[in-house]
Amino acid sequence: MKILHVLLSKLSLPPLNYGGTERVVWALAKAQEAMGHEVRFLWGEAKSLPDNALVYDKKVPIEQQIGDWPDIVHFHRPYQGDLKIPFICTEHGNAEGSREYGCNTVFLSQRHARNHNADCFVHNGLQWTDYGQPELKNPSDYFHFLGKAKWPIKNLAGAVAVARLADVKMKVIGGNRLNFSRKFYFYPDTKLSFVGMVGGEIKNTLIRQSRGLIFPVRWHEPFGLALIESLYLGTPIFGSPNGALPEIVTSSDLGCLSLNYSELADAVANVNQYNRVLCHEYALENFSHHRMAAGYQICYEKVLDGERLNTERPYSEQSWHELLPVSNEMIHR
Repeated sequence: MKILHVLLSKLSLPPLNYGGTERVVWALAKAQEAMGHEVRFLWGEAKSLPDNALVYDKKVPIEQQIGDWPDIVHFHRPYQGDLKIPFICTEHGNAEGSREYGCNTVFLSQRHARNHNADCFVHNGLQWTDYGQPELKNPSDYFHFLGKAKWPIKNLAGAVAVARLADVKMKVIGGNRLNFSRKFYFYPDTKLSFVGMVGGEIKNTLIRQSRGLIFPVRWHEPFGLALIESLYLGTPIFGSPNGALPEIVTSSDLGCLSLNYSELADAVANVNQYNRVLCHEYALENFSHHRMAAGYQICYEKVLDGERLNTERPYSEQSWHELLPVSNEMIHR
């Protein structure tokens, strides 16, 4: 099968540091090549691209740039244009208001699909050889937060509250101690370390040495790459049960999900009860790029056979970017 992936990103492929969606697309393509498919990309103007990538030209209709080479086109954004070649779209984010999607739109989790009145979803997967080996026996003495710290939906404030209640050290991956943007914050705590926006082996090492991920997000997380990266590298999850988190943290052996910060802090304080080997093996088996590619293969075959991935057009009547409230129960028992 000849597959064209379309993502008009300005980040390199493969991504050099950050770039969650880009990393997923690259991993998917690598798994598809291993399956015997021929893969190409239509990409944005990026610093570095592989030989099988074409750079999108704003002056030329996208349909013309796609041409007649692919058997199927995989858009990594909503697309509802007129294309003669069969295609699917993956929605990697949340709707920011009322909108409608094409019938052949794929979402990232069951909850993500349900929020958009859809049925079809494929869990993300990653190429685990990019992450090295986990530390399963002797982690360091800190926990970690992983996400864009300046985004309130990722809830750094909640993660700090949990770490303070548990009286543990935490490294913040994805932000600085002082933030002057619209959402100002400053955390002078000596038990908090801020490493900024890092990726690659620096990020992997920080996670590998961590005792666990503190992740009490305040939105409907579509999937959560931070979760499966952390599990693969051996760390249990301590987060909120919002969005896709219950689909990833499916067992109490993998971590604790709660809207109660005190309960999360208790779990953090008793981190030794969680099995790092089980966390690693669970992510390795369930969230590999090969598992993801198998899920998309089913979608491709359905579309090529003339079937719809969703019986009705998915839609949203609200913004799924709204900040979920913090109740008193989240802070106190």
